[in-house]
Amino acid sequence: MNRFKHLTLWISTALILLAWINQWFFMPSLFYPFLLISTAITLPPIAKNALSALRYKVASIDLLVTIAVVGALFISEIWEAAAVTYLFTLGHYLEAKTLLKTRQAISELLDKLPVEVTVIKDDKQVKVALDDLQLGDQVMVKTGERVAVDGTIVKGFGYLDESSLTGEPLDQQRMVGDFVYASSLCTQGTFVVETSVIGEDSVYGKIMTMIEEAQDKKAKTQKFIETFAQYYTPSIIVLTIIVMLVTRNFELALTLLVISCPGALVIATPVSIVAGIGLGAKNGILFKGGDVIERLSQVKAIAFDKTGTLTQGKPVVTEAFFMDENPSNQIKLTLSAELHSEHPLASALLAYAVKQNLELIEPSSSSVSIGKGIEAVVDDHTVLLGNQRQMDVAGLIIPESIQALAKKHQLQGATTIFASVDHQVVGVYMIYDQLKEEAASVVSWLHKHHIKTVMLTGDQINAANTIATKIGIDDVVAQCLPEDKAKHMQKLKEQYKHVAMVGDGINDAPALALSDFGVAMGGATNHVAMETADIILQKQDLQRLIAAIRISRATVKNMKINIVFAIMVVTLLVIGVLSGHVFLALGMLVHELSVIAVILLAISLRYKKI
Repeated sequence: MNRFKHLTLWISTALILLAWINQWFFMPSLFYPFLLISTAITLPPIAKNALSALRYKVASIDLLVTIAVVGALFISEIWEAAAVTYLFTLGHYLEAKTLLKTRQAISELLDKLPVEVTVIKDDKQVKVALDDLQLGDQVMVKTGERVAVDGTIVKGFGYLDESSLTGEPLDQQRMVGDFVYASSLCTQGTFVVETSVIGEDSVYGKIMTMIEEAQDKKAKTQKFIETFAQYYTPSIIVLTIIVMLVTRNFELALTLLVISCPGALVIATPVSIVAGIGLGAKNGILFKGGDVIERLSQVKAIAFDKTGTLTQGKPVVTEAFFMDENPSNQIKLTLSAELHSEHPLASALLAYAVKQNLELIEPSSSSVSIGKGIEAVVDDHTVLLGNQRQMDVAGLIIPESIQALAKKHQLQGATTIFASVDHQVVGVYMIYDQLKEEAASVVSWLHKHHIKTVMLTGDQINAANTIATKIGIDDVVAQCLPEDKAKHMQKLKEQYKHVAMVGDGINDAPALALSDFGVAMGGATNHVAMETADIILQKQDLQRLIAAIRISRATVKNMKINIVFAIMVVTLLVIGVLSGHVFLALGMLVHELSVIAVILLAISLRYKKI
């Protein structure tokens, strides 16, 4: 917040208090001098804003206030002049305070980067200011330090807390070749990062920039109100002149001018939007503008990607079927083959071994057939793990009982890995991408609020239908390529008008861009999704989608209440002035209090429980 404005407000507050204290207890003669000094301090910034707007041929609210205050001084209404400028300044202060709270919420969401970093130059460690870093610089990160740049580890390893960006609650091991993000906390280890991205181009920087830009993107209601104010202000000035010429009552005209200022109406929308953005940031939801918040409140249908959105995106072995009555030894042999495999499913198989408390055997040799499986020699046994194609290539016959069970699970969305020991297929592992625990409850909530749900996935239709049935999705479109998702999104928009797309990957980017508002899950891990989406859920938690909708609806409700209240106050005051029931002091006080009430109502939104 501008330090000068902050100081001006507090000096003005002190002067007004001193004026009234002297009026009541000590030297009444000091009452008006103190008020005049207060007015002299608070009026210039208002008048300056009015003149700046006039240069662009805009008659702002500041112009109405300036004319009203000068008129009040002209007829010796010193208290009215001081009160108008003070309350107007207080309104601006509270509005700025709301914006500051929003930025503080963002800072709490994303921890600040270090000011200084250690750079490796000529095999020496040199301290360098963060702003002086160049692309290609090698930055050392030690235990307890935050990563200052986006880049690739070229030396060492460590465990990183990336929760502020990705939402992943567990520390992640990162080693040579891995990409790391600025603001991640090194909880253990030491490594060197080669700088790939710095400053505003980093994930951290982009998120901060998006929030700043979001506050400048105006909702349709806000644009309408600001356009209205541009015509309203000169109209009131003309009306005031007419009233003065007809009635010859300068004080009446001045009163009309003061209380007609639609200050509360003009700020009703922006302060609500800013507060809504702040509430979102506080809850790990980044809105890219007030227009997004306003449109999300009207959502009629939501399309979901499957993997990583409705599911956890982490394969898990849910069942293993072996024909042997005591299969533990066969399971031990076959899983041991995966000890040195880098295949994505290997981690799921090894995790299953840990769950079964198996002590695996180091294979004496192993070879990988890309896209098919792995062959290894374990404890003098030839072990083969892979898909059906791998078994066919090896000339192995899969027993009917194993084949039937595998097909059953495949129809339900499972990946099946067949296991062979000494050239005999002995069993099969069923691997599923587990549904997120909250998926069904989120879909149920959407249905209760009359929001249509659709799943767009590249999976086979049977597997897709099984998952959709489990969580209650209305419609399913399977075997989708990225362009297919985009085409179906266009159809949904034509049918439902206000449609959202929720996804987390590059393949979702076209649909995210085409939707009325794209929602990226854990967008910090995917630059494309983060750039394309309108809303970013910082954590892989679908409950935040509900929170985003609730925030949008609460913000729009807050905005509408503010607008209705502001219009009612101005209308009643104008009627009161023209009918002779409202005078300058009362009208000015009610008007300025209405401005403060609107701001306070918006501020209360930031503390709403979602």
